[in-house]
Amino acid sequence: MLYTFNVINFLKNVKCNSLTRNLQPTTYNLQPSKGFTVIELLVVVAIIGIVSGIIVASVSGSKAKGRDAKRIADISVIQLALERYYDEKRYYPTDLSSSSNSDDLSDYDSSVPTKDSSGNDYKYSALNADNTATCSNDCQSYHLGATLELANGILDDDTVDEDNNIGFIGTGLVYDVLPKF
Repeated sequence: MLYTFNVINFLKNVKCNSLTRNLQPTTYNLQPSKGFTVIELLVVVAIIGIVSGIIVASVSGSKAKGRDAKRIADISVIQLALERYYDEKRYYPTDLSSSSNSDDLSDYDSSVPTKDSSGNDYKYSALNADNTATCSNDCQSYHLGATLELANGILDDDTVDEDNNIGFIGTGLVYDVLPKF
């Protein structure tokens, strides 16, 4: 009964307008924040770090693939120059820089590279006709190769097995070719 008496007194003393005014939430005159919280900054930095890591990883792989493609193209250029040399002389040179007659391969193709983009020499061995041993004159075959940076599908059909791989064993991923005949 005491409770009902207090409610009745309250309703008598309070007008309807003041009741609705008091029931609305109190708002303070706060200024909007002008900046980011530490958590927001950490989230943004983490996202940027993850995205940049992904980009760097993909770009570095692309550069290595490009360098390997250049090495494979260089091997083709050298191989064509060697075939032109053989067509004229009927033997292959003993090394890539010059033959025993001081004939340079650049006489047969002006763009013959001797080093890859990393400054490594291309591997070359002049061989006897049966591809078994290094020869010093009247070479009838050769073994030409380049060390690649990445494993590549072109290595799957490599023409030389480990028993015949003159001087190229244990040097990593080697793309190598024999004469085309």
